[in-house]
Amino acid sequence: MSRETIILLGHGSRRIEANDILRSIVKIIKPKFPDEYMECAFLEFAEPNINDALENAVAGGSNLIYVIPYFLYSGNHVSRDIPNILKKFSVKYPNVNIKYGDYLGIDEKLSELAIERIMAVKRPSSRG
Repeated sequence: MSRETIILLGHGSRRIEANDILRSIVKIIKPKFPDEYMECAFLEFAEPNINDALENAVAGGSNLIYVIPYFLYSGNHVSRDIPNILKKFSVKYPNVNIKYGDYLGIDEKLSELAIERIMAVKRPSSRG
């Protein structure tokens, strides 16, 4: 029996607290996908790295892996580095189907969040 895996991929940081944010996002999202295995991975500076997450997925029986970049922009990592990693992995495991999702980018929901952050900092402080 095969399973599907979703990997939410972040950049990664040397700060553990920063990486824990992506782990928390996975905990929030996971209930929406009860039939798929889901984990986060990092491009650099943190574990599991993307290669380890891909290997874990295959070792767990996944033949369909969705890689979703948790990035705001389509910089070099999103447009070049990650696709290169996925291409090498596909050569190593030709029977595994990898689907590379889109980065977060421009979205009305993100703009609403930015507006909330602006309004929060504009509110008068009660500290006088």
